[in-house]
Amino acid sequence: MLTAHYAEYFNKKEVGKMSGKTIYCFMMWMLMVSGSVYAADDLTYSGSSTIGMSVLEAGAVKAFEQKTGIKFKSIEQPGSGKGIQALLDGKITLAGASRTLKSDEKSKKLLGTAIGYDAIAVFVHKNNPVKNLSKEQVKGIFTGKIKNWKEVGGKDASIQPNTEIAGEKRATMLAFQEMAMDNAAYGTGFKEIDFPRDQIVDVAKNENSICSVSYGLLAAVDQNLRANVKAVTVNNIEPTAKNIQSGAYLISRPLLLVTKGLPKDNVKKFIDFMLSPDGQNIVGKNFVPVKK
Repeated sequence: MLTAHYAEYFNKKEVGKMSGKTIYCFMMWMLMVSGSVYAADDLTYSGSSTIGMSVLEAGAVKAFEQKTGIKFKSIEQPGSGKGIQALLDGKITLAGASRTLKSDEKSKKLLGTAIGYDAIAVFVHKNNPVKNLSKEQVKGIFTGKIKNWKEVGGKDASIQPNTEIAGEKRATMLAFQEMAMDNAAYGTGFKEIDFPRDQIVDVAKNENSICSVSYGLLAAVDQNLRANVKAVTVNNIEPTAKNIQSGAYLISRPLLLVTKGLPKDNVKKFIDFMLSPDGQNIVGKNFVPVKK
């Protein structure tokens, strides 16, 4: 429609009064406007790898396409913060955040729709005798103040934490820092791993390792490796659905699909699908759905 409209404009006599440079600039502007209208209805996702791996790639994208015939144009998983920034920059139409939105993000008209709730579990190797850690012990380990497993009831061996890449403001690291560490700084010298799923793999291969990762991502790990890890209780509370819903398990967070303003077009259709019984069943495979 835009192309036809401006083609009609260019057929008028006024075009003869325009310089070549003016016409060129006008045409480039027209193409950008046309492109932005087309892109506004695209399904393009960027953000939380927790949502990307354990919801979108775990059946949501395929089920939505089968139900509606609508396809995602792109899915990227650089982390919640980068996804939200891409949404603000107009590079995507849907962001994923495995944390609450910040006040400054809300002030920029971002809207988060919760599709489920997740626990951040503390994983250790199955052969580690430690079964429970208090919140203070968790904080001590990840700030680097507690350095040996014997300090928390384990064997005499150095504790080897791994984290996501420091400085990238990943949602899981920030949420864990806030809820389990009282916003204290992470210790230095920890092994840094890009994808959270690979943090669990690292623990499965190292009896002295420990990590804090979305409990839902455990299902994304190879079954043989999965058998080599366990989630310890925190303050003697397990990260079960009941404990997450009640708030008894301290380290839990919402899973949000984020839009700039109210969702519309294909983005709204996808969010509506995720809140439908079919969508909530997919969320419920690895997380706690918002609707029963």
